[in-house]
Amino acid sequence: MTLVVDKFKELLPPRLKTSPSGWFSFNAPCCHHRGHSRDKRKRGGVRFEGDGIIYNCFNCKFTTGWQPGSQFGEKMKTLTRWLGAGEDFIKELIFEALKTEGDDYIPEYHQPKIEFADKEMPEGAMMISKWLDIYDGNIGEFLNPVIEYITERGFDPLDSNFYWSPSDGYSDRVVIPFTWEGRIVGNTARKIRKGKPKYISDQHPNFVFNFDKQKQNQKYVFVVEGPFDALSIGGVALLTNEISDYQSRIINSLGSEVIVIPDQDRAGLQLIHRAQELDWSVAFPNWEDDVKDSADAVQRYGKIFVAVDAIKSAQKGKIKIMMAEKNLIQKLERVAK
Repeated sequence: MTLVVDKFKELLPPRLKTSPSGWFSFNAPCCHHRGHSRDKRKRGGVRFEGDGIIYNCFNCKFTTGWQPGSQFGEKMKTLTRWLGAGEDFIKELIFEALKTEGDDYIPEYHQPKIEFADKEMPEGAMMISKWLDIYDGNIGEFLNPVIEYITERGFDPLDSNFYWSPSDGYSDRVVIPFTWEGRIVGNTARKIRKGKPKYISDQHPNFVFNFDKQKQNQKYVFVVEGPFDALSIGGVALLTNEISDYQSRIINSLGSEVIVIPDQDRAGLQLIHRAQELDWSVAFPNWEDDVKDSADAVQRYGKIFVAVDAIKSAQKGKIKIMMAEKNLIQKLERVAK
């Protein structure tokens, strides 16, 4: 991407909503400046097309944009001010845009360091293996069901990925830490019984779970939705059924062939569409109708079978993915009857 795009992205708010067509949505900063009510429904959209920027407000209809070889125009300056940019910041954007106007221009690419700040675990949280040492064999009223849940899911409760906290709201949950470069940068706590919320999470936007366990230039990297799915197959988890540009950059940095294994439900279709846009492969596994995700599949068929099946069933390219997706939709409709 150009440095203009890279710097403009610094102005965008966190927790952007991403659409399959590539729009990043947030509360439009333009509406209340143009005689409309302040936007609270994320109707401002920006898309990065090629090395340029397109902005459109789906409420007050304000539009602007920039492409390499053109000036950083008045409407783009106005938009950046509405996004909170100071005049010095805007001058930098103008200067970088000017560099692209010459015939001999070659885009400069800036790859900022991917970083996530440390976060605290829930109060009192420790690895389950340490809790067992403390209880000295007497597992305890609350911890025992947590251990049973982890075991029933096909995992080793003594694995370093599983924590427990006795604090309010966490005693009936298994806590999974999110690590980055060996540091804890968030967590999710999964309820072991029926009830809501199923997950309580403290995480950075665009985080990719289990990335620490991947190796550079490994042949394949499996991309799934949830943390249990990732742990079961040794892949990475998006923690959602969407893929942000930032997450795709993290995953692509491995230099591996990316294979997305979507959950076998309607929500998984959105993941398929986005993977197609990113030119990633999508697996269409041969699982039985009641097997919904990678964690369930590994528990039933074994890790090796699921991994090999994902590789063999992976499709790449618009036409191949569309044909395989059609079969998946028919399967979902059949199961729903």
